[in-house]
Amino acid sequence: MYRFFRFFCLFFAILSVYSSGSVCQTAPVHSATEPTDLPTQTEAHSPKITRFLVLGVDRQAKLTDSIFVVALNETEKNVRILQIPRDTYANYTENDYRKLNGALNALGETRIKAVFSEALGVPIHYFVILDLSCLRNIVDAIGGVEVIVPQDMEYSDPAQGLQIQLSQGLHRLDGRHAEQFVRYRSGYVNADLGRLDAQKIFLQAFAKKCCALTASQLLKVTGLALTKLQTDIGVVDALRTVSLLRECDTEGIPMATVAGQAAQGKSGAWYYVLNREGACRMINDYLLPETVLKPINFDRRGFFDRPDYQYFHAIYAASEDELPLN
Repeated sequence: MYRFFRFFCLFFAILSVYSSGSVCQTAPVHSATEPTDLPTQTEAHSPKITRFLVLGVDRQAKLTDSIFVVALNETEKNVRILQIPRDTYANYTENDYRKLNGALNALGETRIKAVFSEALGVPIHYFVILDLSCLRNIVDAIGGVEVIVPQDMEYSDPAQGLQIQLSQGLHRLDGRHAEQFVRYRSGYVNADLGRLDAQKIFLQAFAKKCCALTASQLLKVTGLALTKLQTDIGVVDALRTVSLLRECDTEGIPMATVAGQAAQGKSGAWYYVLNREGACRMINDYLLPETVLKPINFDRRGFFDRPDYQYFHAIYAASEDELPLN
């Protein structure tokens, strides 16, 4: 039972780290990520795949700051993650604001999983909604995490109530400073890639610290995580999932951002527009549909398309190798 608690805690705590790490994006410029070092699927049988829609939510702003789908291959014992940028254009409302980060607030927990399943063309079995304050609480509960900060980090955004000030060198980060570390991006030469590298540094240190915790400490951390978590996973399925995760290779989990392009809308706001062909390729590679997903079966209701705006529609309908469009 101790090992169950440990992996249960790590699973949701690590997801909360990824969620918190995406908060600072405003007008992102993403590109399709080619799959690298993906585990080869066994052709002799159809693998059993369980998919989780994971949403990192800022409850105060009522927006979803991180959106990704986790595919757990129960047969081959591996995990893959496909991230969908929060600024993705999505036609879920009649209002002018159509960024995907507002979909949960507009649709509610009961509809969000079904809408994503239909739009992506693959069944999503469970949803997990994490409050972003979860990271801060968990790090404090384990007594902080030792991390080597690679450079001085300074950033201020009063609108978000965000103040980052960390000096280069070895630190034991408490919850507040850990959140600053994984959210920082403005000072990196390669921006989001630099932040992803920092998240990997933190996750390695965090996992090492969690593995050294006592059973009573892990019970406390698990309790904190559960108070910041909404999910439709039952207790039996949660324990089964954690047991499967114990057997998975957690080193170098394949993770990519769905294919698309940043584009400016008519109002001047920046969106991320999915590319249908590229999204299908990446769904096949990362979410492992039971049958190969073809563009005709992706987004049948045009959830990610905007036919009345030629620029957005051109990005959506273009061949992947034509991106980026001017």
